[in-house]
Amino acid sequence: MKKEKEKVSLVMCRDYGSDRIMASVRHSVDLLGGMHLFVKPGERVLIKPNLLKGNPPEDAVTTHPEVVRAAIRLVREAGGEPVVGDSPGIGDLRRVAERAGIIAVLEQEGVALAEFDEVVPVKGVGRFQRIVLARAAMESDAIINLPKLKTHGMTTLTGAVKNLFGCVPGKRKVQWHFNTGVDHASFALLLVELARVLKPRLTIMDAVVGMEGNGPGSGDPRAIGATLAGCDPVAVDAVSAVLVGVQPDTLPVLKAAHAAGAGETGMENIDVLGAELSAAIVRDFRLPPREHPTEWKLPEWMRRRLKDALTTRPVIDHAACVSCGICRNDCPQQAITGSEGGYMIDYRNCIRCFCCQEFCPQGAITVGRGWMLKMLG
Repeated sequence: MKKEKEKVSLVMCRDYGSDRIMASVRHSVDLLGGMHLFVKPGERVLIKPNLLKGNPPEDAVTTHPEVVRAAIRLVREAGGEPVVGDSPGIGDLRRVAERAGIIAVLEQEGVALAEFDEVVPVKGVGRFQRIVLARAAMESDAIINLPKLKTHGMTTLTGAVKNLFGCVPGKRKVQWHFNTGVDHASFALLLVELARVLKPRLTIMDAVVGMEGNGPGSGDPRAIGATLAGCDPVAVDAVSAVLVGVQPDTLPVLKAAHAAGAGETGMENIDVLGAELSAAIVRDFRLPPREHPTEWKLPEWMRRRLKDALTTRPVIDHAACVSCGICRNDCPQQAITGSEGGYMIDYRNCIRCFCCQEFCPQGAITVGRGWMLKMLG
């Protein structure tokens, strides 16, 4: 029997006007059959936005509050009981949510904020053991995933699959970067396995204004003008990659998903409903520098010797750095040293997880390229 194609909806939306977003998100979900297919009356539904850190909505760091509002209203229409939760990379959840404009929406809609402070163990997640996830996520009846389309120094793009990494509470995220080390393929597989465990019923992606360049926390807002939705977060990520001009099979998370047989990565097996994808593609979307594929074809001993030359790495802009200490304190390898006089990165210990770049509130850490990578273009 021929496998039915995965469905991802694509609806154009030019700004975050409340009525316009509501119509766009509703249409995105209706193209898939309507929210009643994903939420049953009486179910407790966790709405999981991207709340990386406490930036205002116009910075495009977090899922826009109007997208969260639209999801809340659709869940309620279907008879569900929505709560909103996440575990930020930096700062207290309530303070981050307040700065991101989410608290105002929750108060207006009468919805609770779910702290991810209680955890439950998840035994045997593929090849990964002893993972703990937020109880609020694991014990909800359904999860609706609300990622923001952004660039990322380690994974090139961050979207639906990676947004679920926020269900790993607090500093445990940094610990997983330490555990997977320089093996970025292993970290990508971890993200895929977590998505399989969490099984979001629905993903609604905020791509009205995304982030390009030095994402996910310090890049530049870029108008994309769309909302996407789908049952399969992998398929949503594949379509969103094409939307910004990236081949899905070049992305670490989608390569890991394909290898694991988790989700649909091939565009030939995905039906894009709604807008015409080819007409919606954003041209000249700026990505962070990427490692050259040559590196991964080299023997291990040569890769170790050429690590600095052939890889991307975090670089501190000392003129922008205010010596706040966040990068030093959150580095899983303790590869950043220094004091108020300035910080330095020990690249011998750096595992290129880009936690420092992701968490820097000043945008003072960027993605740099090794000298040989620059020569290779």
